[in-house]
Amino acid sequence: MSETSLAIINARLVDPASGHDGPGGLLIEDGVIAQTGSEIDVDAADAVIDAKGCILAPALIDLRCAKEPALTPDGETLDTLTAGAAAGGFGTIVLAPNARAPLDKADGFAGMNRGLAKHGVNVLSACGATQGLAGEQMAEIGLMVRGGAVYAGQGDRPIADTRTMRRLLAYTSQFDIWLSVRPADWALSDGTVALESDWSARMGLPAEPALSERIAIERDAALAELSGGKLMIDRLSTADGLAALRRARTRDQEIAATVAVAHLTLNEVDAGGLDSAFRMDPPLRSEADRRALVEAVTSGEIDAVVTDHRPTPFDDKGEPFALAIAGTMSLETALGAMLGLVHDGQLELIDALRVMTCGPADLLGLPQGRIAEGAPADLILIDGDKPWVCDPDRFHSARGNCAWAGRRFQGQVLQTLVGGVTIYNQKA
Repeated sequence: MSETSLAIINARLVDPASGHDGPGGLLIEDGVIAQTGSEIDVDAADAVIDAKGCILAPALIDLRCAKEPALTPDGETLDTLTAGAAAGGFGTIVLAPNARAPLDKADGFAGMNRGLAKHGVNVLSACGATQGLAGEQMAEIGLMVRGGAVYAGQGDRPIADTRTMRRLLAYTSQFDIWLSVRPADWALSDGTVALESDWSARMGLPAEPALSERIAIERDAALAELSGGKLMIDRLSTADGLAALRRARTRDQEIAATVAVAHLTLNEVDAGGLDSAFRMDPPLRSEADRRALVEAVTSGEIDAVVTDHRPTPFDDKGEPFALAIAGTMSLETALGAMLGLVHDGQLELIDALRVMTCGPADLLGLPQGRIAEGAPADLILIDGDKPWVCDPDRFHSARGNCAWAGRRFQGQVLQTLVGGVTIYNQKA
């Protein structure tokens, strides 16, 4: 018997990787899953958790979140970021490049990644694809991949120059990593803050047409086919873009697509009061776009749902809508928002969890994200019916820029385990 063994019994075992959803439990030994099924040998365990019918699923994985640079003593830190991630049910998160932290320097990149490994939650890092994310000069991607970068990305800035995009896809193909780029035609999207629609016209907001996303996907998919690169369409947000993705996938090439949880659960109507909490990049879209994306999750066309978590100082987020920095905090609300789609009958639970577990794990080749013998014991227990209200003042971060503030959710994380060790316990 292992000295670090734990049995979890009487659970609703949900494993999207295998398609299993039914009664069961598992045995953990030395940080990995040693046994799964309906008959767990509790005598072989040092401790037993009775799930009492709660959902037992793989811990969530987020491919896109950010933390503030270490500029202010009261801002987001790696400790508060990981604490919030654990409370939200995440066992693995990826720090993605953004304007404030472009992650574009090879110096110290390996050391930074080693330092990320000491926070309970598995913290990985992507790297910036171009210097300063300006879309002009290629960053030292190869050195950063050797230092641990799991993909190369561009934050919110699309790459305007076609030749640069081709070079990036060709270069990243040599390292078998994804090039993650927000799909937007620069000339149509630069300086915009909303979707081109009747609402944005009435409000006098600079707006981008949905066509911008379609044009970018068609161009980038063609370049990926030419270069052999792996293209990750970062935060797909429109029905037009989804149609372009489907056409691109008829050809023999590697194309992945992510969607931000905000674009699955909110639309431009939510931003109708011009509350800067709803200032997003990409901007919130129409209800028809949102529904198309939800249907694409069900059909398996979306590989991963990302939080796009962005803590923002009040001074930056407190500006008028058109001037405010884009982004929302979402690590502690993402699962609740997705479970809202389940309770509304828009998604099945196994589909909602697939794009947050085995989907992102498969993109990065991670062993997590599944309940199987030999897999890391990164797990969450969820009370799928527990009601709660989103209160940013109770977040682990000092920041409170959350688009779901005041929303009522149904379904909450009770416990998060990484490597068989509890890193969050709602009762503690």
